[in-house]
Order: sequence, then C-alpha cells, then structure tokens
Amino acid sequence: MPYEKQTASKTIAQKANAYGIRGVLVDGMDVLAVHEVTSDAVDRARRGEGPTLIEAVCYRYGAHATADDARLYRTEQEEVDWRSKDPLSRFRTYLEKRELWGEAAEIALDEEARTRFDAAIGEIESRPVPVRSDIVRHAYAPIPKLVADQLNDLERRAGETLTIFSPDHMWPPLAPDPATGSSNKPITMAETITDALHVAMSEDDSIITLGQDIAQLGGVFRITEGLLDRFSEGRIIDTPVNQSGIVGTAIGMAISGSRVVAEIQFEGFVYPAFDQIASHLGRIRFRTQGHATLPIVVRMPTGAGIGAHEHHCDNPETLFAHLPGLIVVVPSTSFDAKGLLLAALRSDHPVIFLEPKVFYRARREAIPAGSYEIALGKARTRREGTDLTLVTYGGMVPPALAAADDGISVEVIDLRTIYPWDTAAVVASVEKTGRLLAVQEPQRTGGVPAEVAAYVAEAAGYALEAPIRRVGATDAPWPQLAIEEHALIDERQIRSAITETMAG
Repeated sequence: MPYEKQTASKTIAQKANAYGIRGVLVDGMDVLAVHEVTSDAVDRARRGEGPTLIEAVCYRYGAHATADDARLYRTEQEEVDWRSKDPLSRFRTYLEKRELWGEAAEIALDEEARTRFDAAIGEIESRPVPVRSDIVRHAYAPIPKLVADQLNDLERRAGETLTIFSPDHMWPPLAPDPATGSSNKPITMAETITDALHVAMSEDDSIITLGQDIAQLGGVFRITEGLLDRFSEGRIIDTPVNQSGIVGTAIGMAISGSRVVAEIQFEGFVYPAFDQIASHLGRIRFRTQGHATLPIVVRMPTGAGIGAHEHHCDNPETLFAHLPGLIVVVPSTSFDAKGLLLAALRSDHPVIFLEPKVFYRARREAIPAGSYEIALGKARTRREGTDLTLVTYGGMVPPALAAADDGISVEVIDLRTIYPWDTAAVVASVEKTGRLLAVQEPQRTGGVPAEVAAYVAEAAGYALEAPIRRVGATDAPWPQLAIEEHALIDERQIRSAITETMAG
C-alpha cells in the first residue's frame, strides 16, 4: 500500500506531536544515523523525559510474503535506485575507508556466524516435538477439568494414551461456599463490589485499578468511590476514553508484576478492546509456554433491565467464554459478587467479571465482613427440586426463582461462572430430575444454554424424560429505553417453558 494512500501527513514522525511526545525522522538505511537517534531516545527515556517515536525510512527489497509479487506495485528501476542505499554496502564502505574492515575479517565473521547458526538449528531440531497435552498445559494453570476432559476426548478418538494430569496441575476441588454470616448492615451489590476492592487492595499492594472516570468520580456507578481517598493515585488511575488502551495497558502492567483491575464503563464499550482481550489477554500464557501470566480482572456492568441506551444493555458473556485462556464470571447476588471477585483478584488467570447492573442497587443483602472467597467454576443450587432442572445465571436468576415457585418441583441452578462452568453439578441435577430447561437473557443463538444443552445431551442423554428446552431473546439488537420490555425474559415466559418441558 503506497504511503500516500495510508495517511495525509508528510511523515509518520510528525504524528507524535498529537501525543505530546518527541518524533524523529531518520534514514533507516544508515546504520550510524539509526544508532545515534535510538541511543538518544534511550538516554531521554532513562532521564525521565518520555518516549520517542522514531520513523526509520527503509526499503524492502524482497517480497512482503510468499504470496506477494512486488513487481505488481513497483518498478525495477525503483529497486535499482534503492540498492545504492543498501545499509550493508554503505556501512562496509564506511569501515573499509577507516581500515576497520576487510575481506579476511568478513570471511572469518561469516564462517563464525554460519557455525553458530547451524549449532542453534541443530539444538532446536534435537528437542522433542511438543506433545498434544502441552496445548492444555500452556493455556491454563491450573487446568480446569472441563479442558482436561476435552483433551482426553481428542486423545481417545485419535487412539492415543489418555493424559492424566497430576493434582498439582489441575483446578483444585471446588470448595463449599463460606457461611453467609452478616455485615453490620445490609448493603447493595454495588457497595459489595466496592467493599471487595477495598479488601483486596488493602491486602495486596500490587493491585492497581484503572479505567475511565474511576478515580475522581468513582466510576459512573460509583463502584470505585472512596478508593482514591484510601489509596495513592498510582493505584487508582483515571484513563483516557480508550477501552483498547485500558486493557492493553493492564496487560503490560501485569507482565511487569502488577495485579490489575481494568474497568470498562459499560459492557457495550468493550468491543474496541476485544482485540486486546482475544489476541493477547487470553493467549499470553500459551504464547510464552507458561512463562508469563496475566493476573487481570476486567470488570464491567452487563445486561438489561434499566431502560438504557444502545451499547448500555448488552450481554457479551458468550463472546468471552469462547475465547481460550479466559475465566468468565457473572454473579447474581451481593454475597456471590464479593466472594467471586476476591477469588478472581487472587487468581493468576485473566478473569472477565460481568456485573448485572440491574442488581447494583435493586436490593440489599447482609454479607460477611472482611475477606472470603467463592470458588471460581462452582455453580450454586438456588432452589432444590425433583421434577425439572432449570439452569441460568446473572440477571435471569430472580425471574427463574419466581417462575419455579408454581407447584412444580423445579431445581434452579445458578452457574455463576460461565467458563469453566460446573458440568458436574448440572449433570447430577439432570440425572435426578430427568428434565432440563436453560434460560439466558441475551440473543439465543450460540448462547450459554446451547452449550449446556449439548453437554447434557452427551453426558446424561439417557436420563432425559423430555426434550431439552431453551429460553432466550431474539437474535436482534437489544431494544432500548421504553421498548426494552419487548426483549426482556420474564417469569411468565420461563413459567410457560417449564410447563412445556414438563409436558414432554
């Protein structure tokens, strides 16, 4: 792509002005000039004078890639003209004129380089080829049982010996929930999450929180209110309106040793950051074969129910659950929100923490004071039953419970963690009840209930006495403001689905 079709600016270096940093244009084919400007940039950075954007103007003689044909977009004469500026030839001439280089030295150095290169290639080729289980071992630590089971399925179908990971490598057994206890007074979910952040940041000085309007303002929902007063500005940081930058910065900070909480103001604003989340956040551990971990919690409000505008009422949990390397959590109570958030903040996994905004101030709940954890990946049975299993999460838990209280013995399971979800709890319930109804708030296709239904059909299909049913919204953008109710799933619809499932 020609330069003039990419930008209207005369140089790339001048773009640095917009960021308030230094920009330098240099002949990238001149070894000494490049050395000079890069050395100066490093010295400036070490003096605390900020970054430098260096535009080194170069020419690529070869093709861009194997599918590229440079003859289609440049002339032979153009390449001939640039050959006169070849950095190897120019620097060789420079050294020879100062009697610092000669044919004998070049032959000796070339032979040394070939020897070292061949030795390195030989060492690499002598290494054993990674085994199939390494793809799982490098993606997660510890490894969720769900992922280990998926690996074993691949191995079984390939006729290979099944990999049995040691307990040290596996996700620990899911501990029972702590006792509920009580705080001095019932508090909202918003206050609960604030409390969890205070507890975690007090316990661990490496935790840093960053996001849009979270310091001075306390966030649009006031979740981070009071953190700036209690902790330094270096630990509660206001960022520009740049979601990709928020998550990208968090990744860099985590690689250098911090534990980071990155807040996205609304779930519909996370899409600009999706590249950082999909391409880097969930992959860094796999990419480095476990040598780099990202203990990051990306928090955001989620879901509908408050009559909000477009991009303020989405449910992107399934998008995140499909990305390898991430843990995805959606609490439905204040008690769960605090325990799950504290567990997420102490985990070495990157966690997407979705907070149903409809619950922020909808009700108050007495929760334990101080510190406690709820195991990530553990579902909770909200209501015992024997006739039908209803699986849901997040904003759909209250209407599911309301619909279940209708003369039919419905067991309501709140997944809480969307990935990895508690397959054992769901299968055990379905084997007891013989029926499954899965409910979600967002668009139906490709949702969490689809995954639950497929898994149950495989693992407990013979226990089913009726077809599995799902309830979800239409595959259309979420309607805003006063017409939001057209898409909201309520207890009437869930109750109807329960009746249909019971009828077989």
